[in-house]
Amino acid sequence: MLEFPGDVSVVIVAHNARSTLPATLDALSAAGCPFSRITLVDVASTDGTAQWLAERFPEVRVRRLDDNRGPGPGRNVGIREASSPYVLLMDADVAVEPDIVQHLRAAMARDPAIAVASPIVVHAGRPDVIQYAGTGLHFICEAVNPWCDRPLADRGSEPQEIGCASTCALLIARNAAIRVGLFDERYFIGKEDGDFTHRIRLAGYRIVELPWARVRHQSRPRSAWLFYYQIRNRWHFMLKNYEWRTLISILPVLVVHEALQCVVLIWKGHGRMYLRAVAGLVRMLPALPADRALVRRIRVVHDATLLRTDPMVARDDLVGSPRMRRAKAAYERALAAYWRLLTRTVLPR
Repeated sequence: MLEFPGDVSVVIVAHNARSTLPATLDALSAAGCPFSRITLVDVASTDGTAQWLAERFPEVRVRRLDDNRGPGPGRNVGIREASSPYVLLMDADVAVEPDIVQHLRAAMARDPAIAVASPIVVHAGRPDVIQYAGTGLHFICEAVNPWCDRPLADRGSEPQEIGCASTCALLIARNAAIRVGLFDERYFIGKEDGDFTHRIRLAGYRIVELPWARVRHQSRPRSAWLFYYQIRNRWHFMLKNYEWRTLISILPVLVVHEALQCVVLIWKGHGRMYLRAVAGLVRMLPALPADRALVRRIRVVHDATLLRTDPMVARDDLVGSPRMRRAKAAYERALAAYWRLLTRTVLPR
């Protein structure tokens, strides 16, 4: 086993993670990580996570937050307070495989433009099946995850530059993370990882995915209450990060997409949630000028270079029937044709 990098700290963000944390720490120990290099940010847990950790692993530094405002504040605390230039940021239900941190760090050493190095995330219960790989952002601000639930062997062995990354586990250059404004603490959950990693790329840094670096995630279905944050945060993401030329150019398809999304959510019984999300977005708008000012300061790459038109991630409970899948595929082809037209005419790269 390779020696654990001396310039890497580990930050684990946990909320009521008493049942999953032992496996996470055992895997880090097996990977050669000294417990003294680990900080656990306990986000208002009520299951005794921090107390158990203090008794079982006293070398691990514990930083407790009294309010649960999602993982963003905990991630930001861990990054800000890290004493090393590189931070392995992890969720508490993730187990690393041996040597992945060493491989990720070596990739970043070869190219100083790489600010984030990402492993492939596989399902803990099905480690030969991918959960996240090759991820990116569609131009209408929906997630792209082309390898989801496909065999790990199909992914191939080539490193790949990706558009955004899941925060299940990421090796991050601390100074770059601080420069782009860290995680948006208003997002709670939903688009918070995409927003952070999109700003990393927007600022001219690279995100690289290594197929031989893998982590096992104890994945579970997401609850319907997350729709509120996914809808609200998606619109705020675009208003904050997209160039005005992009927003104006894609407005026709945004109107269509929003109407379709609203109809599907009402059909599935989530209409009230949609209205709540719109109201939540309105409450965030007064800060938008300051949000866009930050993006202008760090931007060196145009939207047309960063955004994609691949098939979008959609929940099976919304588009799981054969008819809905065919309609989704036809819709995505139309969106791709529209984006090609824009990037060949009005949107600079």
